[in-house]
Amino acid sequence: MQRKHMFYVLAVVALLVSMLPAAAVAQESPPGQPDALNIETYTPPAETKGESQGGKATQPGASLDGMLIPDGMVFFNETEPNNTAGTANALPGTDLAILGNIYPNGDVDYFSFTGNAGDRVYAATMTSFSASGSTDSQLRLYASDGTTVIEFDEDDGSFGSLSSSIAGATLPADGTYYLAVNHFSATAQLRPYHLHLRVQSGSPVPETEPNDTPATANPLPPSGWVSGTRNPAVATEQDWFSFSANAGDTVYLSLDLDPERDSVTWNGRLGIALFGDANNQILVVDDASVTSPNSEALFMTVKDAGTYYAFVDSASAATGGPTATYNLSVSILPKAPGNCTTYTSTDVPQAIGPSAGLTSSTITVPGNPRIADLDVSIQLNAALMVDIDAQLRSPAGNDNGLFTDIGASATGGQTQMDVTFDDEAAIPPSFTVLKGLVLEPENAYRLSWFDGEDAGGVWTLDLRDDSTNANGGTLTGWSITICEPPPPPVCPAGYEPVTVYSQDFEASDGGYTHSGTQDEWEWGT
Repeated sequence: MQRKHMFYVLAVVALLVSMLPAAAVAQESPPGQPDALNIETYTPPAETKGESQGGKATQPGASLDGMLIPDGMVFFNETEPNNTAGTANALPGTDLAILGNIYPNGDVDYFSFTGNAGDRVYAATMTSFSASGSTDSQLRLYASDGTTVIEFDEDDGSFGSLSSSIAGATLPADGTYYLAVNHFSATAQLRPYHLHLRVQSGSPVPETEPNDTPATANPLPPSGWVSGTRNPAVATEQDWFSFSANAGDTVYLSLDLDPERDSVTWNGRLGIALFGDANNQILVVDDASVTSPNSEALFMTVKDAGTYYAFVDSASAATGGPTATYNLSVSILPKAPGNCTTYTSTDVPQAIGPSAGLTSSTITVPGNPRIADLDVSIQLNAALMVDIDAQLRSPAGNDNGLFTDIGASATGGQTQMDVTFDDEAAIPPSFTVLKGLVLEPENAYRLSWFDGEDAGGVWTLDLRDDSTNANGGTLTGWSITICEPPPPPVCPAGYEPVTVYSQDFEASDGGYTHSGTQDEWEWGT
């Protein structure tokens, strides 16, 4: 991205960064000129360790396992039993994302992978989509014996506030290693969680100055692994790295703030850019820990193909110097292919508000495609985004929420939404920026609750302005993407399918018996 007024950009960035507090709370920066960069730092909601925060969602996971193929981030699905190193799920690679559930209470999930001596492990949990509302994960990296802890983390993550992040842990020898995830409390659950893993080999590529702006960003190497130093300690010292991503790709950024493991560390922050109304917003996380080995983890699914940026600096201009070293790992996970069709509404535009009221718009889906996965894309503008709540109704009358009270909470902030909501996205709504992103619904909702339905008929998007103020907006467009399951197998010539067993379990239990406290099925319940 070229800039005509470079000195003006540097001056604006210096002013903005120097004004940012160490723990900003989702700052709502007004749309600026295309060359005026704004930083929004996400601080997750406060949470008390070990407490369940409540939530509406009651189903584990984010999709119907085993039957349906999601359209979105490709996950390795955790399977039980995997409560020990001996029963660990063997991972098919070392650059992937895992979808798991800490369920029932006291569950521990183990995953195994192979690595070589000197490899660096980057792993982090994303727990802010957990239906319980509690995000309190613990993450351990075990040596090949399955008992020696190489590194442990509890709260260095940001999605949610008590999630876990390990960045740059060194493997001592060739062999098999283990990651284990559990909830801090033996009486709480994570339903679901994401676990991202990237193992880096060799050495990171050193940054090259100047790289203090998007225009001078260092291109990321193919490994996505770079090293740098925040030196000198001045407001304009920012490190930018550019990379390309396709529509629907998920980016995992992991920042190691003590790569030497010498307990000399610093409070860095990590961002991805550029997004927002004017495509000028840097979305940043900044966990406050300065206890080595501290790290930052950020996840984002991008809506559009293009050039994006990884961003490293500190909220404090005085933080830095020759010992403020870091290693940054950036992984890009492609969107899963699928048998998908997008249906776009012609029932737009629709006025939203002003004042409290309901706005509805429809889409008619022809035929009877069966839903294996469903995504919803919404384009709207609103003077006060937080006023708007969204529900989606299927032709069968299945009425599920998408979001309530997200985005800017004061006028003058971000006013545009261009979001695809997808259960397989990287994170739920977290920033006030809502343009150019693919997001999960809020943690109380699941689009997978539509899975298995026949999609033919009229779909309705309901937008409720829940405030009596004079702010309004316009729904300018929306669509649904329906992915169908793979076709059933076809019999060879001369053969026909035969039903070998049938039971609807309505009249009886079909001869099956129920036993055990961990049995999730019992006829009549």
